[in-house]
Amino acid sequence: MKAILACEKNGGIGFEGSMPWPKQDKDLARFKELTLNTTILMGRGTWESTGMPKPLPNRTNIVASSSELDLPEGVLQIKELAITDLPEIDWIIGGAGLVSNLWEGITELHLSHLRDEYECDTHIDLSALERDFHLTRSQMCLTHNYEIWERKL
Repeated sequence: MKAILACEKNGGIGFEGSMPWPKQDKDLARFKELTLNTTILMGRGTWESTGMPKPLPNRTNIVASSSELDLPEGVLQIKELAITDLPEIDWIIGGAGLVSNLWEGITELHLSHLRDEYECDTHIDLSALERDFHLTRSQMCLTHNYEIWERKL
């Protein structure tokens, strides 16, 4: 399964339940292009941070949470996170806890790595990324580098 994330310079991915940097229109367009017509898995915090009471369109939306959630029609919930028991997932889209819990099952990580530093209270482990994956592609964009990391064999 693949993961797609954005982080600031030091691996921060969120602050108080949302992204702490300005909206990145081209990055959002890339996210949409990659995830359309796929199955996406997100944690409860990521679901709540979307601010939308409906699923992301043209995707199978699955939210992972051990708590009972009141989800709209079209959004599925997984309460147990055993890699071997997951349905077919194309993309993990956040958050940090979900990525950490499913780290061993991620084969490819698409990362929008912002060059600036922002105040964050949620992080991904960039040292684990460099230890377990190798960078296969990097594209310099205006505010960030778009990177594709593949799991080391």
